[in-house]
Amino acid sequence: MKRTCCNDRPSARAGAALRRAGFFGLLLLIGAACNRASEPRYGDPDDGETVSIPRLKALADRSDATEIRQELRIRGRITGNDCFGEFYKTLVVEDAYGGISLAIDATDLFYGYPFGYELTVRCNGLTLCEYGGKLVLGTTPTDDGPGRIAAADLPRYLTVSPADGTRPEPRLRTIPEIGTEDIDRYVRLDGVCFPDGGPWCAVDPETGRHTTTEHRIVDTEGHTFTVRAASTCTYADEPVPSGTGSLCGIVDFFNGKFTLRVTDCGALFVSAAAPPRAYP
Repeated sequence: MKRTCCNDRPSARAGAALRRAGFFGLLLLIGAACNRASEPRYGDPDDGETVSIPRLKALADRSDATEIRQELRIRGRITGNDCFGEFYKTLVVEDAYGGISLAIDATDLFYGYPFGYELTVRCNGLTLCEYGGKLVLGTTPTDDGPGRIAAADLPRYLTVSPADGTRPEPRLRTIPEIGTEDIDRYVRLDGVCFPDGGPWCAVDPETGRHTTTEHRIVDTEGHTFTVRAASTCTYADEPVPSGTGSLCGIVDFFNGKFTLRVTDCGALFVSAAAPPRAYP
C-alpha cells in the first residue's frame, strides 16, 4: 500500500478530505431543507456573546458537570481531530487564550472539521464536564466520562469555515514551562529525544491489538516529559523518531499528570528516517 507523508501539503488524503467535507456539508444543507417543517430552527452562529475559552471554563462549578444555560459561543481554530486516529471522537479547539476538547459521538470528524479550520461552538445546552481534573465540553456525563454530542446535533452547535489558509502555529514551550494554562493547547517542544525507542504503540500479546502507549522524552537539560500515543493512531507500528528534534502536540492532563498527544503527525526530527506516516 502506498504511504503518504502526513506533512506533505496538499496530499491526496487532504484533497479527498476536503471533497468529502464539501459533500458532507451539501448533505447537511439538503437535510435541513427537507426537514425544515419538523426540525427545530437554530440561531445564527453570530447570535449571543463570544467569550474566550478560559472565560467559558470559568463557568464550571465544583460539581462534575455544569450545564451552560446562556447564549454564549466560543470561536477558535481546530488543532486536534481524528485525521490520523490521534483524537478518537474528539475535536480540540483553541483561541488566543486557551483550548478545550469537545466530546463528540462520531468518527471521521476530519472530513467535516479539518485541522486549522475555524470553529464556532454555540454552547447553550452543552455541559462542561470535569474528567480527571480537566474540563471537557460535551453533554451530561455518563459512567464512562463526559457525554458526547450526538452526530445529528452537530449542526446545532458547530459551525466550521476555512481560516486564512495558514496552518495553526504551535506555541513554543520548554518542558518546565508547561502548566495548567497549556491544557488542550497546541505546543511545540524543541531539542527533545526518545531515549528508549520502540514503536509508537505496543501490541497486547493476548489480543494482538495495539494499546495506548506512553513514551518518555528528554530535553538537552535532562528534563523529562510523557508523550501519549493513542492505540488508534494510523502510524502505531512505526518507530518513534531517532535523534533529536521537535514534537508538536496537544497538552493533555489526567489525574494530576501532564502528557503530550501528538497531533497532525507533528514530529520534526531531522535525523530521523522519516516523520510518522499516514495510510490513505
